Amino acid sequence: MKTIFKTTTFLLLVLIGSELRAQELKAIPESEMKRKAIKFELFSPLTGNTTFGYETYLKNFTSLEFKIGIIGAGVQNYNSVKEKGAFITAGPKFKLKPDYAVDGMYGTHLLRGGYIRPELTVGSFKVTRDEVIGAEKDNSTFVSLTINYGKQYILGESFSLDWYFGLGYGYATEDDLGYYYKNVFASNDFPLALNAGFTLGVLLK
Repeated sequence: MKTIFKTTTFLLLVLIGSELRAQELKAIPESEMKRKAIKFELFSPLTGNTTFGYETYLKNFTSLEFKIGIIGAGVQNYNSVKEKGAFITAGPKFKLKPDYAVDGMYGTHLLRGGYIRPELTVGSFKVTRDEVIGAEKDNSTFVSLTINYGKQYILGESFSLDWYFGLGYGYATEDDLGYYYKNVFASNDFPLALNAGFTLGVLLK
């Protein structure tokens, strides 16, 4: 169910992104650009976690992004199973092609545009199953390395809107197909990892 939701959400966001491309570009001198952002994965609470992120611009249209997800701080659609834990994600963000406005040829924003982001994710959570004879507890750990493609928009020089999807390798101690909060895994015999997301951010100086 969660996998279907993530796929549907991604397709919807692609349509939104295509509409945002029609935005009028505005030239901004680099000295006036805000180069940091605090972000929130907009739909993460609906998939059993709450995820926050932080992006900071480095140089040469490259930035660094971190995310932390709190597993259990969200909607979990199974009454007899509770999962609590966390994951962290980090990776550089390489801008593919600077966007320019016509007047002055300034880049519209250092954080705006399409990008490639290699991403390492490590997470762990405790699974509690309510059984008739008592509660059963297990620990689950997962790790993934994905290459993400996405595009980020800057709205009103104060907010960011970012969609992305990725493909790579993943491993989980529970060797089965499923959603592991940041990725969808196949199996350890076929260690495919897929992800997608949509973030809303506030720009900082």
